[in-house]
Amino acid sequence: MAHRRLVIRERITAIVGSSILLGLIGLSYYYSIQTTLSGLRYIPSESSPDFTAQNVTLTDFNEKGVATERLVASSMEHFSDERMRALDARFLTLDPARAQITARADEAWSDDGLETIELSGGVFVRQAPFGVAPEVTFRTEYLRGWLDTHRFETEHPVFMTRGTDTSEAARGMVYDNVARTVELRSRVHTVLHPQNFQQPSAQ
Repeated sequence: MAHRRLVIRERITAIVGSSILLGLIGLSYYYSIQTTLSGLRYIPSESSPDFTAQNVTLTDFNEKGVATERLVASSMEHFSDERMRALDARFLTLDPARAQITARADEAWSDDGLETIELSGGVFVRQAPFGVAPEVTFRTEYLRGWLDTHRFETEHPVFMTRGTDTSEAARGMVYDNVARTVELRSRVHTVLHPQNFQQPSAQ
């Protein structure tokens, strides 16, 4: 009887000891995991956006707090290295001292924090009438714009209107909204419509 009690006691002692040992191992593993996690930092992947948004409106302001440009899109992705992608994009200039420009495209992107913007797919650009200058429009499949200088360029075929006059160019154009100049490239075809001039009445 005494021998049986001794055996049971030894078994209980062994079970308790094993339980304590397993508990210590579990606690040691838990704290090692917590220490490792506390030292981790989130490093965003360059291939995945740091945020996405729907029905976006971005407005850029100058140093005086005056709105200068605006980008509107149905969806947008922004990456940690300042890249941006937008769908159903529309870009507008807002500076009243310059001819207002509206540009829209199926897709827009920037790889340099909106210093430049690239438009692709069904690109349409309109410069509103300004002073004596008539409305100007461009249609092409790709366009790159420098937002600080309001300069736009494409090497794709482009169709342009200026008032009632039309022009086509096989290898694109360079358009400067500040200097109000346009350079059409290669195999340019222009149709000019005569203007109606009133002859001075004889005295």
